[in-house]
Amino acid sequence: MNKNLYGKLALTNIKKNRLMFLPYIITCIVTIALFYTMNSLVNDTALKNIPGGNFTIDVMKFGSLLFTILSLFFLLYANSFIFKRRKKELGLYHLLGMEKRHVRKLLRLENLLIALLSILGGIIIGLVFTQVVGLAMSMTMRAPLALNIISILAIIKTIGTFIIIFFIIYLYNVKQIHSVRIIELMKGGQSGEREPKAKYLLALLGCILLIAGYLLSFTVNNPKLDLNAMITAVVFVVAATYLLFIAVSVVLLKKLQNNESFYYSKDYFTLISTMLYRMKQNAVGLSNITILSTATMIVITTTISLYLGVNTMVNNTFQFDVSITNTIEHEAEQQQLQSFIDNQKERFNVDITSLISYRGGQFAADLTGDGKENFFRILPLEDFNTLTNERITLASNEVLLLKSKETAELQSINLNDESFKVKDKVEELPFDTTLADNIEDSWIYVVASLTGEFAQAADLENSLTMYQDFNLQGNSKQVNEFSHAIADEAETIGNVYVEAKSIYKETVLGSFGGLLFLGIFISVILFAETALMLYYKQISEGYDDRHRFAIMKKVGMSDKEVKRTISRQTLIMFLAPLAVAVIHLAAVLPLVMKIIGFTAAMDHTMVVLGSALFAVILFTIIYGVTFRFTEKNYLRIILHSSKLKP
Repeated sequence: MNKNLYGKLALTNIKKNRLMFLPYIITCIVTIALFYTMNSLVNDTALKNIPGGNFTIDVMKFGSLLFTILSLFFLLYANSFIFKRRKKELGLYHLLGMEKRHVRKLLRLENLLIALLSILGGIIIGLVFTQVVGLAMSMTMRAPLALNIISILAIIKTIGTFIIIFFIIYLYNVKQIHSVRIIELMKGGQSGEREPKAKYLLALLGCILLIAGYLLSFTVNNPKLDLNAMITAVVFVVAATYLLFIAVSVVLLKKLQNNESFYYSKDYFTLISTMLYRMKQNAVGLSNITILSTATMIVITTTISLYLGVNTMVNNTFQFDVSITNTIEHEAEQQQLQSFIDNQKERFNVDITSLISYRGGQFAADLTGDGKENFFRILPLEDFNTLTNERITLASNEVLLLKSKETAELQSINLNDESFKVKDKVEELPFDTTLADNIEDSWIYVVASLTGEFAQAADLENSLTMYQDFNLQGNSKQVNEFSHAIADEAETIGNVYVEAKSIYKETVLGSFGGLLFLGIFISVILFAETALMLYYKQISEGYDDRHRFAIMKKVGMSDKEVKRTISRQTLIMFLAPLAVAVIHLAAVLPLVMKIIGFTAAMDHTMVVLGSALFAVILFTIIYGVTFRFTEKNYLRIILHSSKLKP
């Protein structure tokens, strides 16, 4: 065979099957563009120079690995749809005299053309997209970020990765050619399916697994300690989703079929019979779409919640704008820093407010007698009275405790085999005590006289730490600049530790800005996979259904009735996965809130609920537009073959 003929035939095949190949190529280009962008960010030094940039780079490295895995399975899945529709065409080549080695060469050239077009287009779009992402990240992270125009390492990695992926796809197609007989190729994707039987045990199992999965997600209290329960809940819900569509849907359709007055009406007879006949094939596709839709909305909800909750998280972490800490032996260094603050505050045009200074110490011991070590912090009674303008007195063996879950029932505490009476519990202390209810490490706050027995047992006098907290009043830029100046001066002096709310916020914005864009990238690839799966499902069903609807018309159904049946069927196929995905999202929201609260010290429920609502609305709009586009192609196939009037 003429060598040029292979190339012409490969190009002709791609053009002829553009209804199948074009969405596949566009998706490949988008996937490659995102992959290049992510790796370009990882290799760019600009990210390393901003607060939280190293964390963002680590996140992007993980995202790059995840992208590679998702891309492989995603493109293999899409390719399997295309190959299924082309079986008859490839079988015809065999009948015309082409050997399998010729077909193999043809597939290799087709795959090569698609790979070249996709990789080239993906990198070109990626070059532009990287600059757009860099600008957007500068705005969200509130830090200047000048990215390189071209990343050679990212180009090399992108080309190498997707050459391997396209080669694996080619091997898959070759395996299909060699493992299928010619007669099966000629049948293409038209092998019929028997009407599925109602499997009540599987339907019951699906309901039980779904309820169990939801209950497990509700009972998770500590995401770190209850990791096995979280994984089990995910497995249960995924398995239940498949059983819900495979078994429960069939049971419901059978129930409707057994209701003769409902089933034999002209409006529902064709709809129920066609859906029931092909539900087994539909069920797997609908389950996949549901799971991907759920994952997409969860990713969008989580990433937006984390980013929007930055202020809440920062305020929960820092009660004051600046906190200064140093040990008692380094009091001179603290005074030196204080002189710097007093001398420079006017230059930065800021005022110092809510200033408090106190002493204390942090220790670890089993105070409650439960065999577990407690982290505790001692505030001298003298400092407590000064800060609160109280005149509380304590006996030598008495203490006060900050009221919390850990201390609510305590009447005494133990230290070094000595027992100390809890005289009372105070509702709040005049400094940041957010660690008191920390999920991972609960702290106990103790007020004890500096000369009392408890302070002596802890050797507080020789372990005193000096604390100073204050707020800065001025515009945000001046406050941020002065906070940086204080931190830089403390680093120069040494032996003085400074924490500033604005500096911490910069780090968080840098970290969560990276998470936000990783979430966007993952959401795009998940939605692209959902959209392509939805598209190929509709197109595949269109080719399978066109002969069936043509027969329906021949046996007496009007054009209007056939089109009404098609509209109802496609509407159900649209709503079912979306409805179940939204229910899954609603059920998992309490768990998402706990994970966000655990990882980001954020408890703003309304932020998470608002983000979830936004995710549902955004996904529904894009999903609806995609479905409408695929439905048009489905109807075009049906109408063209069945000769129905448009």
